[in-house]
Amino acid sequence: MFSIDFRSSQENIKAVIRNRDRSTWEVPVFDFIMSWFDPGVDSFPVKTSGSTGTPKMIAHSREAITASATRTCDFFGVKEGDTALLSLPATHIGGKMMIARSLVRKLQLICTEPKSDPLAELEYKGQIDFASFTPMQMSMILANAASAARLSQIKQVILGGGEVPYTLREHVQDIAPEVYETYGMTETISHIALKKLNGPDRSEYFTALDGVTISFDTRGCLVINAPHLHEGDIVTNDIINIIDEKQFQWLGRYDNVINTGGIKVYAEEIERKLQPYISGNFFITGTPDDILGQQVTLIIEGKENTLLINEVNAALDKYEKVRRVLPVGKFVYTETGKVNKKETIKQAII
Repeated sequence: MFSIDFRSSQENIKAVIRNRDRSTWEVPVFDFIMSWFDPGVDSFPVKTSGSTGTPKMIAHSREAITASATRTCDFFGVKEGDTALLSLPATHIGGKMMIARSLVRKLQLICTEPKSDPLAELEYKGQIDFASFTPMQMSMILANAASAARLSQIKQVILGGGEVPYTLREHVQDIAPEVYETYGMTETISHIALKKLNGPDRSEYFTALDGVTISFDTRGCLVINAPHLHEGDIVTNDIINIIDEKQFQWLGRYDNVINTGGIKVYAEEIERKLQPYISGNFFITGTPDDILGQQVTLIIEGKENTLLINEVNAALDKYEKVRRVLPVGKFVYTETGKVNKKETIKQAII
């Protein structure tokens, strides 16, 4: 663990981070800061997660990163001198943006090694105003009594990198920090919408940040217009239900729509319904069927439970019902901790 106070001068900060005798996870943190301090650098490369396709490098301008960081800090009321926790890899957008927010707003950044439970060995004992975790990290923190107690000293938490599962949404209802689920991607420079998960003002819908307008295309997929981040529209593959001009409900990925007997069902919607009934890791996909075209298939990590289909189908509508269960010994994950569904399916016997 180490900390950087961005209220200090660039010279003082550079003197600290020039030391290259550091752990592997620390080097990308220092590289990003040094690039940010270089006035000749105005484009910052970021690698996509690879959860929905082949990972690729894209670049964002200094101006766009600054605009994104400013809007997030404004939304959460994060001010100069506040403390922020970096517990995500600085090689990807979530980690880079926590550093960028600290640079732009002059925060005190507490940096800890990205682990499944980043609070387990955190030496910093003071209050933390703002932190970002993946859903998996948050689950591991809450499973550890000492880490859960440490969590109570954090004011606001954002969860990104994947949909927040049902069990985790239930667990955050009785904790001290305000917790928000984020919607965004590398292409949008972190999140462009937020959903409050706990407290009396919790919501089922994402609300777009200031400066972001939403619409959908002929497929029913979200179209984002955010001039401060990107020139022109950003067309996604996320199927949504628009509630009003600022709010939307995420239904699933267009890539994951299952056409079964001529009826389209959403894999992610089925997954949400099954989360209360399946404790292990799983996901839904469509597999070939001679009659239906595609059949709803449950991919589950570990050994198959022969009673599983009847149990889970009681929670599903007619066309959503699982027709096949395929166990996979161990799921394949991306380097950012997301399930790589395409590679995992290859390990199942279809």
